[in-house]
Amino acid sequence: MRAAIGVLLVLMLVGAAAPAGAQRGDAAAGKGVYDARCALCHGETGDGNGPGAELLSPRPRDFTKGLYKIRSTANRTPTDEDIFRVITEGMPGTSMPAWAVLPEQDRWNLVAYLKTFAPEMFKEAPKKVELPPDVASSDESLARGKEMFEAIECHKCHGVQGRADGPSRPELQDEWGHFVPPANLAQRWTFRGGASRTDIATRIAVGVLGTPMPAFLDAVEKPEDVWHLTNYILSLGPGRPAYATLVTVARVDEAIPEDPAAEFWEKVTPSAIPLMGQVIVDPRNFNPSITLVSVRAVYDDTAIAFHLTWDDPTETKGDGKQTFPDAIALQFPPTLTTSTERPYFLMGDGSEPVYLLRWEQGKGVMAATASGPGKVAPLEGAEVAGAAVFEHGRYRLVIKRALAGGEGRPTFQPALFTPVAFQAWDGGAGETGTKMSLTSWYYLRLEEARSNRRFVIPPVVTLVTLAAMVVVVRAANRAR
Repeated sequence: MRAAIGVLLVLMLVGAAAPAGAQRGDAAAGKGVYDARCALCHGETGDGNGPGAELLSPRPRDFTKGLYKIRSTANRTPTDEDIFRVITEGMPGTSMPAWAVLPEQDRWNLVAYLKTFAPEMFKEAPKKVELPPDVASSDESLARGKEMFEAIECHKCHGVQGRADGPSRPELQDEWGHFVPPANLAQRWTFRGGASRTDIATRIAVGVLGTPMPAFLDAVEKPEDVWHLTNYILSLGPGRPAYATLVTVARVDEAIPEDPAAEFWEKVTPSAIPLMGQVIVDPRNFNPSITLVSVRAVYDDTAIAFHLTWDDPTETKGDGKQTFPDAIALQFPPTLTTSTERPYFLMGDGSEPVYLLRWEQGKGVMAATASGPGKVAPLEGAEVAGAAVFEHGRYRLVIKRALAGGEGRPTFQPALFTPVAFQAWDGGAGETGTKMSLTSWYYLRLEEARSNRRFVIPPVVTLVTLAAMVVVVRAANRAR
């Protein structure tokens, strides 16, 4: 028995002593996986020029350069684990999907094959970066992080509020001469190298190869500043929004302001709605710029109002050639009923049109009817008010109209589940027409008006109960 235990311990020690850098995959087997899963975008030779590359932004990685954006190393050579992680988790904000659906061994084989495209780059062994000891977030740390954000000029690319709207944005190019936008630091669920504290600190420390994002570990005044900067970046936005399934429209008694910056709107609970690129009809939008809109909605006795917030790195009126006006729209059926039937979500069709509340940069707000993506017509006599403000890479917009509708215009009613859909266009990214972000149908619901009965009925019940008790007591006393 002791001999068997001894043999087992020896085997465990040998396994523990196996070199950490030993390749786990087989390149020959990886070629088959690559040809089937990757060549369409990255190309047969790994140069990033596959048949689908022209449709993608950012373009697929050119593996022949051996430049890997996401790595945990102080030198240019990524670890096998770095490459495996990108294959497994994908790259948020790009067309690179997560390939966790593939068997694990297939992914390791793929790692081995990718390295054959640039063998010279892998002759140098990876050197893991040594981050300084972690520093917990605090008011002092956030203040130091903000100071470093300005000192090392992060704001020139990422913007003052981190929304990818810095003045250097138009000039940014990758190693291949393609425009490469900076990350929106206020939406860290889109971070391509992960959104954990360690992920962010590592990106700051070692940079992002092939892009203008440099390594800062040797540039900061003190190594611990990497963590102060990380804490500050984490404070710029949520880790991941809590997406809504229903937009609740709150009943208010005070006047509804048309100013999007009014303090009134901060008191209204927002609903986070995700948007996707339109890929059904040409021209399709495989890489949408606007992927989230925050909706606040209220109504009173006569009007309903929507407050929309969304990130857009540029305020664009458009030149009609490469850029177009920024725009956003809310879509409803023209008549609201309890039926589950709804018009086609892509702006209706000839048999069932839709009603739009639309804002466009330079033109303001309007009501319109649409019987297809290219068939939008303003509604005459439709009174719609509103205003938009743009600041630090973010739009805020109010659209307000009467509760009551008319021909081709819905009447909003409390307690009725009302279909609503959203569309958005970043004109600075060339989005116009069907090249847009959108949702399918959601629902909104106007809260029912609060009744004063909830304040009157309890005291009345109490008084009636007391009176009944008095009658019972008196009757008992008389019986004696």
